[in-house]
Amino acid sequence: MSLIIDTNPGPYRPGSQVSGSVLLQGKDGLDVESIQIVFTGRCKTKVTEKGANNSRTHHRGRITLFRYQQVLFTGPYTLQPPHQWPFKFQFPERCHTRGGANFKHPSKFFDDNMHQDLPSSFSYGGSAWMGPDIDSFVSYELEVLLVKSSSIRGIIQVTKNLTMRGYRQEPNPNPQLAYFSQQWTVQSMYLLPEYQDRKPTFGEKLKGKLHCGKMPKSHYVLTALVPTVGVMNQPLPLVLGATYDEDRSTTTTPPAVLLRKVVVTAEVRTVVRCAAGSMWSTADVIEQTNDECMIGQKDFSAQAIKMSDRMEVNSLMSLSLRKSILTPLTPTFRTFNIYRSYGIKVVVVTECGKQKRSSTFTKIKFVILPADSAPTTALCAADEAVLEVDPIETEHLSNLPSYEAATKS
Repeated sequence: MSLIIDTNPGPYRPGSQVSGSVLLQGKDGLDVESIQIVFTGRCKTKVTEKGANNSRTHHRGRITLFRYQQVLFTGPYTLQPPHQWPFKFQFPERCHTRGGANFKHPSKFFDDNMHQDLPSSFSYGGSAWMGPDIDSFVSYELEVLLVKSSSIRGIIQVTKNLTMRGYRQEPNPNPQLAYFSQQWTVQSMYLLPEYQDRKPTFGEKLKGKLHCGKMPKSHYVLTALVPTVGVMNQPLPLVLGATYDEDRSTTTTPPAVLLRKVVVTAEVRTVVRCAAGSMWSTADVIEQTNDECMIGQKDFSAQAIKMSDRMEVNSLMSLSLRKSILTPLTPTFRTFNIYRSYGIKVVVVTECGKQKRSSTFTKIKFVILPADSAPTTALCAADEAVLEVDPIETEHLSNLPSYEAATKS
């Protein structure tokens, strides 16, 4: 018995149609009581606690997002292959839950709305720091069940997983750049013009150390505009800068600040909820894992890239939110028992006057949106977006372009 999909193999969207056929093949007849196909969306979590003597305690959370069933054949009857039965289903726009895990209390991490938007397919497994193992997934599958009607009843089962990806509500979301700044004072004899093209002698180095307080000084303000909203498969609009402060410097001309390295990582937070292990428990089991995921990095040590007041990093390196084995990024989401959120961290290494500095800019809340925006009809019917970002300093961010415009380079 096989399950054949004759529509687009995916990824599917809310409202997408899934159709195909169930094919029964073989040489001998088969006594069949019934054949049915079930289309289901599920959200499952499991927390495994490790105890003494390698003991394990499992906690689970199960939610059925929707369940549709179609009877293809009713017996009892002896079927002589081949036989084929068509089927057709449609992904719902929203969840239609029919009960599930008996959670004790609401939580700020999770969404208990029974008719929330359908979450995208998701899979994650990890371990909390010095804590339990965590497994979680959102899955959509077609399952064919053939029940035999012979004296020894049995079931033939065929399952096919389907990938579903949701939409974002905003066609051109604003990256909402957050402004960061750090002060940097460089005091070095290498700031002097005569040492730009040659190394100082031993005597000159010794003299510089003896008169350290009289060495030339340059003061810079290092700035970063870090996005707080990202879109899957689109580049991130990261902006860096180094501004010379003449009033706090003793050098007559601004020395060059060289960009040596840029590292951008996502701080991944996954929170899961499982039902209490017993009826006497007063609280749900909630666990969190924290991971780091590389978005992009580049070493510019072999290049002489001089920093300016404003530099678009996308013109120097690739910074894009993509899902792969090494970068398991997914859109930010929360559902009944899974919460996935992000922070963003930017590390910038600069050099001036033979002195290097590593600057870190971190935003604890970074929202990742799905790659595709909803069709116009869906946008008209959609409710207001539920995702919010933290307030940011707006004095530096007047007249920000749309995300699409901001990421063009």
